[in-house]
Amino acid sequence: MSKGVLYGVGTGPGDPELLTIKAVRTIESCPVIAAPQTADGAMVALDIVRGAVDLTGKTVIPVRFSMTRDVERRAAEHASLVRELVAHLDAVRDVALLNLGDPSIYATFQRIAPDVRARGFEARAIPGVPSFCAVAAALERDLTPEMSSPLHIVPGGYDDVRRAIGWPGTKVVMKARRSLADTKCILREEGAFDGAELVEDCGLPGERVYRSVDDVPDRGSYFSTMVVR
Repeated sequence: MSKGVLYGVGTGPGDPELLTIKAVRTIESCPVIAAPQTADGAMVALDIVRGAVDLTGKTVIPVRFSMTRDVERRAAEHASLVRELVAHLDAVRDVALLNLGDPSIYATFQRIAPDVRARGFEARAIPGVPSFCAVAAALERDLTPEMSSPLHIVPGGYDDVRRAIGWPGTKVVMKARRSLADTKCILREEGAFDGAELVEDCGLPGERVYRSVDDVPDRGSYFSTMVVR
């Protein structure tokens, strides 16, 4: 019996030209598109895709998650999304679940793929350009100056940054806006302030590059990535 397939598609960091050929072809072939939607209604990943793919006639599912650390609430939201996606898969409609950057890095797809597979459906990841690679290009920085240089990817939480800042090599802080004020304090305390740079909305129309985190305003985009060398 035929079944639909769930594709977790990496849309890259923001520039539609950074969508891979495979991502474009996959999205073109899927009649259903599931895309993250922020509380204010923005659908950044979908806007990126619209720059490269004609979505006329496709069903678009807004994917809304509350920004909560409540494990039970997050689990309930994921379960609700799985049910909605499975309804389409059961009707033999392939679904492209859009993920900014790559679907293996802090992405919704990897949270729900096991449940989709457990229900008897295929879930396949389509890699994308990670946002921190585009950030490195915007900063004109080498993330690994030596072949033996470590590279650490850290979520933007106060405890995570404090723990990681002393590690050797380059640190990439994803979604750095979560605790920017605290992160600045940590950088000063650890003597790493001068080696930190930040990019907001990399690849998007409002991209901003800060060579010093001291210049970063207290309020800004959720899509902020910091590089600490």
